[in-house]
Amino acid sequence: MSKLQVSNRLYALLIILLVGMSLFWGFRIYEMYTSATGSYPREISVEGEGKAFVTPDTAQISLGVYTEAKESQDAVSQNTEKVNKIILSLAEFGIAKEDIKTSNFNLYPKYNWTEDRGSVQDGYTLNQTVEVKIKDFQKIGDVIAKSAELGANTIGSVQFVIDDMTTAKEEARAEAIKKAKENAEKIAEQTGLRLGKVLNFWEYQDDYYPQPMYSNASSYREASGLGGGEMMEAPYIEPGQDQITLKVNLSYRVY
Repeated sequence: MSKLQVSNRLYALLIILLVGMSLFWGFRIYEMYTSATGSYPREISVEGEGKAFVTPDTAQISLGVYTEAKESQDAVSQNTEKVNKIILSLAEFGIAKEDIKTSNFNLYPKYNWTEDRGSVQDGYTLNQTVEVKIKDFQKIGDVIAKSAELGANTIGSVQFVIDDMTTAKEEARAEAIKKAKENAEKIAEQTGLRLGKVLNFWEYQDDYYPQPMYSNASSYREASGLGGGEMMEAPYIEPGQDQITLKVNLSYRVY
């Protein structure tokens, strides 16, 4: 290879390098210029919070039966008889089968401590729990009282929940967006910026936890006749209102 060919190749590489450096620094100078003159696209983010108060539309009740017996089959038989009666009675209140679910079924040995033999098995215990959804809140007290009458002795809690939160979320979202827009307009007024179009939208909801109301199952059981006394009047239970909180973040182009 001649010296002339080598020289031409080096010259071509040098030209490519110079052109690449020129383009790079040309873009960098343009970016610095546009940023300094305020013509570079900018944006701001604002946040708004909305709240909606909604009355729960569903009550969830935990009805359980706890049974002790010497033999496991007796515990299962006695417990099953009571639970089946409770489930059948729920139909009388218009509760659909899909709103009744067995959530717990535990059979295990029962042990007692003795001085001479130590820990010895002394029968079996069976604990079965049924979760029930009730749409008609006026029937809650009657369901609890009837279940206690039929043998429910571990009534755990009553929780009021919202099955369909669509309307509440839409109301909270509208308020949150309105507040976010107001915040953006205030910033623009105070800084002299001009708002452009909305570039991005984010939404997030605070965790929603239904509040349980605990019931004393033993009082119902005693008053129902299982422990003496007359049938107890159904208790009044009110759902109250729950608060849904939703936050939005709007990103605006500004000039």
